[in-house]
Formats: sequence, C-alpha cells, structure tokens
Amino acid sequence: MSLPFVDCTLPRPLAPQASTFSLPFWRELAEGRLTSTRCRACSEWSFPPRPICTRCGSAAPQWQSLSGHGRLYSCTRVHAAGGAFAAFAPYSVGIVDLDEGLRLLTRIMPDASALPLDSRVQIAVLRHPDGVLFAAVAAT
Repeated sequence: MSLPFVDCTLPRPLAPQASTFSLPFWRELAEGRLTSTRCRACSEWSFPPRPICTRCGSAAPQWQSLSGHGRLYSCTRVHAAGGAFAAFAPYSVGIVDLDEGLRLLTRIMPDASALPLDSRVQIAVLRHPDGVLFAAVAAT
C-alpha cells in the first residue's frame, strides 16, 4: 500500500540527519512506504527505527512495513514558531497511535482543529524540494 503524497513548496524546516542505519527508512518513505524496525528476539516495534531494542537489548532489528493508519491521540496548534519553523506557522502537531501499536509525534495537516481526537488518520509523505518528511492527514 502506498501512502498519499503532499507536495510542499518550502524546504524542510530541519532536514533529518540520515545515518547509514536510517537510510532504509528514508528511501522507503520517498517511495510512499512507512517502515520501522521490529526486534527479531521479542517482536517489539520501535519508532523512530533503532538498531538496538529498547525492551530486551537485542541488536537484531528487522525492517518491516507499517500500515500508516491510526488514530489521533492528541494535538496542538503552534502559532508562535521561531527559527526554521517560523515560515510554517501556524501549524499543528500531534500524537498518532498507529494500528500496529506504535505512538508517534508528527505534524497534522492541514489543521488539527479540523480533526476531533480519536479521528482516523493516515501518514502522508511530504515532498519538500530538498527531501521528504511525513505528516498525518485525515484518513480517506
């Protein structure tokens, strides 16, 4: 399943520092797929992807696909943003509980006030001129 794409005109406010370990995540995201790591020893998911399991300490992660669907757990609207985020204000951020049990912090688009808590959302790929990020949008 491919995630929806949202084209953005501004560069990313803070470009992530991709490491050798995280490159698979960014490559898959650019192709429209959300992935993360899951421990081979205890099956614990991690997000962001991690090379070492935070539950059992195993250094045996495996990359797996996520559905990208979940529910909006919490959100807020940022009106006074500084630095690299000033050009994006006002913007919404929130916590999304993915169907796989992961909880992640992400931008909510277009505006969190349009989505009541517990709304179904899906992750979308934000295509900025300098690379990709992700955000939650209303599920269709």
